Amino acid sequence: MSEVFAFHLDRILGLNRSLPSVSRRSEFFQGGQACPVILWDSSLSPTDNSTHSSVTLTWGQYQQLLKKKCWQNGKVPKAEWGCTEIHHHEWSKMALFDFLLQIYNRLDRNCCGFKPLKEDSCMQQGLKLKCNDEDAINLTHIVQRRHDRRHLAFIDNKGFFDRNEDNLDFKILQGINEFPASAISVLRSHRLREKLLQSLFLDKIYWESQGGRKGIEKLIDVIERRSKILLTYINAHGAKVLPMNE
Repeated sequence: MSEVFAFHLDRILGLNRSLPSVSRRSEFFQGGQACPVILWDSSLSPTDNSTHSSVTLTWGQYQQLLKKKCWQNGKVPKAEWGCTEIHHHEWSKMALFDFLLQIYNRLDRNCCGFKPLKEDSCMQQGLKLKCNDEDAINLTHIVQRRHDRRHLAFIDNKGFFDRNEDNLDFKILQGINEFPASAISVLRSHRLREKLLQSLFLDKIYWESQGGRKGIEKLIDVIERRSKILLTYINAHGAKVLPMNE
């Protein structure tokens, strides 16, 4: 159900990269319990079976292309830089989004940046044991659209609200030195809670499935605390906040 929350957060932050997701009940699914329904986009590029990505990148390759700032300011990258067709700003948007929701399956599939629980997928698959050579680990769920290879589409947005503040995955932010101004302005405005409440209230089934306003407020509490940590991180690292509406 975190996919639904992720969709609303994505829109409020002005990222507009997630596929529409709503809550629905059906007697054919989970005995009539609320479940997420995601509008699939037929324009998504085909992905491979191992990384579920339309472009294959290892962590080491990803860190190198971040330094090159591929396609920023309309500058065509040199062939030897190893750039993909994806615009540099897309990684900043993804990292911000994934950090707030602690989505690790794109940038840190092996859980090398935090202490996972035994039910986390990386523990179930034994991936946590494979952090010795992090540069060789593939990114996953990196997806573009066929007609728009410069931008990413965020899929499989499974967030985690039970991750303690002293165990957040900061590896998600590694190499990111710029953040989108539109999203940061929302985080700084002290209106994040208000905007999320207004947006989530429109999905009645999701609202009820989380225990009404009291349950929703608890989820927003988590995101607010993480947003404060992110803003502190940005200030401490001297990261830039830039318009990213290329």
